Amino acid sequence: MGMHEAQRKSARRNLMAGLFRYDRIKTTETRARAIRGETEKLLTIAVKGYTASRAHLRTVVEDEDKANQLLAFARRGRFSLSKRVLSNEERADLGKPPLTDQGRRFQEQKLKARRDELLRIISNEDEAEKGLQAAYEAMVIELRARRRILKSLPDELVVKRIFDELAPRYVGRHGGYTRITKLGRRQGDAAQMVQIALV
Repeated sequence: MGMHEAQRKSARRNLMAGLFRYDRIKTTETRARAIRGETEKLLTIAVKGYTASRAHLRTVVEDEDKANQLLAFARRGRFSLSKRVLSNEERADLGKPPLTDQGRRFQEQKLKARRDELLRIISNEDEAEKGLQAAYEAMVIELRARRRILKSLPDELVVKRIFDELAPRYVGRHGGYTRITKLGRRQGDAAQMVQIALV
């Protein structure tokens, strides 16, 4: 790609973002070959991060369905079974404003609903607490991989799609995530056109 460094970097990022967003793009053969290697590396990072986070969670929670439910629960924010609504005196010591009776009831109902939801997933309190802690640790493992990808491809929606849709699709596959198909020559400059697609 005969461009200046910054322009070339931007073009590669846009091509990769388009490929991850739409699963296939039509471009010249030179550009497709230029992004193929980096695309494969980013997908490998995502798959390794995804599998490492799931493996860590499975050490504590063996049931895959429960593990997925626990991870979805953990993604909605920090929680602990020992968490409680603080009194107004305790809130004042922490520099927080006091709660009204209605606000206190709302907070207590919210905590009770989260507690009940967690105990529906895993009924034993100790196991639920351990499982939730493992889910938070699994999120950190996955976050590390997300940040590595965001360095090369700073588009959060694309990275979200990589981890939500593409990484689970390629678990168990070691490379070979893309396919280049020749489409013929472009009118005008006769450049070789190809379609690069995610397999």
